[in-house]
Amino acid sequence: MKKTIIRIALAAAAAGLAGGASAGVIASFGANSAIRSPTHAANFDANTTLAGNYAENGLLFSYTGSAGNNGCGYAGVDCYDDVSELSPAFQGNYMATAGNNAYVSIRLAGGGEMYGLEFAAGSGYLGLNGYWKTYNDNLQTGAGNFSMPVGAILGLRDAAGFDEVRYYAFSTANKQSGFSAAAIDQVRADVPEPGSALLLACGLLGMGVARRRREG
Repeated sequence: MKKTIIRIALAAAAAGLAGGASAGVIASFGANSAIRSPTHAANFDANTTLAGNYAENGLLFSYTGSAGNNGCGYAGVDCYDDVSELSPAFQGNYMATAGNNAYVSIRLAGGGEMYGLEFAAGSGYLGLNGYWKTYNDNLQTGAGNFSMPVGAILGLRDAAGFDEVRYYAFSTANKQSGFSAAAIDQVRADVPEPGSALLLACGLLGMGVARRRREG
């Protein structure tokens, strides 16, 4: 019940501040573009068995596609000359997959919502043509394509929260299906305490109401 109240309040507050526009996922690029003080972080250094359901520091990672991260993903396996070929932000172990519509999934290990997420996005292809989706309660809440000459740090933020992010990497720009070779590393998430999120929502809602009164 509290989760529903917080979500409704956050969405209403965001809509009020935007002058009535609906809340949505905001994508950004670069470290600290979506998160300033992460509450959870993972770098996959302990994932030496290429586990598909891997939990680290409260985050849960899984993938569809080739078993065992396509034989890649941990130090000592020479899938690439250097992990920096996937992304300059990659270091040591990482999580990767490949296959038709294959993706890497990011969730909270205990369930619940994230309000911000950043991760190093890489690709098994020479260039990066990424595609992301966000979900909340099994409903898609956002999606977007992006292209970079090499890997990037992708940031996603939504005042209403999301409980899953799926990341794909395709051979050409603006694709949303097909053979995907996705890889991620250096994940950071923002999961506010329920009380803090509710206080923030109430404050934003109050600001939105006050703004509408002034404009009226």
